[in-house]
Amino acid sequence: MSNSLFKGKSTRTKIFTAITIVAILLLIGLNMLLTFVGDQSQIFIDLTPEGFYSMTDKMVDACAEILDTKDENGNKREIKITFCADPDRLENSSSLRATYFMALQMRNRFDNVTVETVNVDLNPAAVAMYRTTSRREITAADMIVSYNGRYKITDATSFWTDNSFSYNGEYRMVSILASLTALSSPAAYFICDHGELYYDPENPDSEHSLATSEVAELIEERGLQIKTLEISKVDAIPEDCALLIINDPKIDYTPDPDRLDEFYYVSDLEKIDRYLASKSGAVIVNKAYDRKLPVLESFLAEWGIGCGEGLVKDKDNCLPGVGEEGTAIVGVYDKDSFGGAYYGDYAELPSAPKMIFTNSGYLYCTFEPNDTMNESGSFNASKNYSHFITTSEGAIAYNGSETAPGGEDGVKKALAAASVRTYLDGETSETVYSYLFCTNTADFFSNELIGNKSYANRDIMASVISSISRIDRYASMSLGGLSMNSPSYGGKQTQTTTLTEKTENIYSADAKDIIAVNHAFTIVERVIFTVFVAIVPVAVMCWGIVIFIKRKNL
Repeated sequence: MSNSLFKGKSTRTKIFTAITIVAILLLIGLNMLLTFVGDQSQIFIDLTPEGFYSMTDKMVDACAEILDTKDENGNKREIKITFCADPDRLENSSSLRATYFMALQMRNRFDNVTVETVNVDLNPAAVAMYRTTSRREITAADMIVSYNGRYKITDATSFWTDNSFSYNGEYRMVSILASLTALSSPAAYFICDHGELYYDPENPDSEHSLATSEVAELIEERGLQIKTLEISKVDAIPEDCALLIINDPKIDYTPDPDRLDEFYYVSDLEKIDRYLASKSGAVIVNKAYDRKLPVLESFLAEWGIGCGEGLVKDKDNCLPGVGEEGTAIVGVYDKDSFGGAYYGDYAELPSAPKMIFTNSGYLYCTFEPNDTMNESGSFNASKNYSHFITTSEGAIAYNGSETAPGGEDGVKKALAAASVRTYLDGETSETVYSYLFCTNTADFFSNELIGNKSYANRDIMASVISSISRIDRYASMSLGGLSMNSPSYGGKQTQTTTLTEKTENIYSADAKDIIAVNHAFTIVERVIFTVFVAIVPVAVMCWGIVIFIKRKNL
């Protein structure tokens, strides 16, 4: 007895049988092809109304500028992005999925980007080369970006803003790439020979380094190397210095009395002043309010920044239960001040976190009668003082149990201030800016403030450091990322409204710019969509019925 499918069948039956076999084989082949293509290429169709899983044009351009540039040897830069969890876990995680898909799109678009996944729970040895003695264990939420022996480890969930309604992954990714691939890496120098609290990259487990690890991570994210500087042992601030940090000095910057009669002797503060005056320098000074350093304070006064006496308490505008009552002050944003250029519209967002100051004194302007002073002997240079963050009007500064001079209530007091030196080069007609940023508290760079995600200290200081050090040129770009001055106002905004009969524009905080569009379905579009979705299964069903009837009547 023959088992042939076609023996004894009519011609029509043979044709339909052959068509069925061919169709099944084609479907199996198509399924295998799509599976292969999906594994190799990860084809994406972004159906979100805000284009959430699509790279913006600015992101593509920024990545192309970095990734298409040759390295020192004339070769393309090979970037590897390692996720520390399996693909199914990444795809099913609401916080990790967006970053994973963004990396896959980068891989598809740039042939010198590699994406790999490692299950660190089952195979922790696979990422052992990235561990350092001072870093916590690498977890499944971590992402590692590596290039030419250098790498950065970051928590992929931190690519979201704190309220989880805005995704800042594009900005974060470009910042990491820019930092890793910089041909010449500018540096942030911690001065360390006047009793300062500093981060030492050569000894990350030291007490100093552990106490400043959060601000060190922030600085490195801005694309700056971290170095230490014994300023008394050098003739000038190093050429690669983009940011100079004096953090909680214990010893005053008094000139060496044994060298004052030397013709070529330059004091430490004179080195800093020359650095600020001769190039686009940037200095951050954090001084304890209760430590008198007359020489350093005199230097700050020359730049328009005076250090008030006494501890500031703002009992009506503070965090309850933190330290002595009124000493954990909630900073007041002021868009009209120097700080307004950096926190800008971010400060107006309803959910924007606040900047916190603990154990702080106040600052004031030493220029009279206004906040600007022209430099003596020059018509091209001037210094301008501005407060950055203030207290409320009810704050009082105490010197022991007494009210400190100038510390009365009824006036807002600056908790952070800045002086900007503007110099107009007469030959090139270019304007050169130098910045001196100052606080009157030793806690400003503490891990408790910089590392607390519920505070705005880290985000705002990231914006300040990026701007005054003139390194992160992506800080003001609309990359769909966390940039205080960008039209994105904190990232790609997820849509929370329901579908309506018409398209809704999502406006910025000042109601001037459209930052997103909520594309709705009209009644006609819903009908078309329903028909389109239903037509394929209906057609298949009808075709099946026709075949069934014909075969029954053959």
